[in-house]
Amino acid sequence: MTRSGGPQVLLAGTLHDVPAIRMVLDNSVQCVYGQIYLEVDAAQADLALGLLPADLPPGMSLTLLQREPGTRPGGLLARALTAWAGEWATDDAAPAAVIAMWVGCSGNPLVDAACDSLAARLDRTPVHLHRD
Repeated sequence: MTRSGGPQVLLAGTLHDVPAIRMVLDNSVQCVYGQIYLEVDAAQADLALGLLPADLPPGMSLTLLQREPGTRPGGLLARALTAWAGEWATDDAAPAAVIAMWVGCSGNPLVDAACDSLAARLDRTPVHLHRD
């Protein structure tokens, strides 16, 4: 994903969070760039795609994290959040590059733990983490 010069965002959640993610996308400027992570089980993938805008802003990428049956919910999303922050929200991030993260999946212990860890780490970077 290449930087477009607009605001950088990370939107993450589950099927339950798609309406909030859609609201952010519907109110975003076209030069926004970043990543959307949605953790779904295989049966929810088509439904999740149908609830999102058909055309994402050009700088946005969508990754569906499909859970295998019997896999603990939140694990894929927690790992994706940690990996994304490790790449984009580093201590040497440009001071002018403010990053906004919105993470749903509230109440999931794996995602909550990942966000707690990220919040402590991101306190030193130009990142704003929002939880629903």
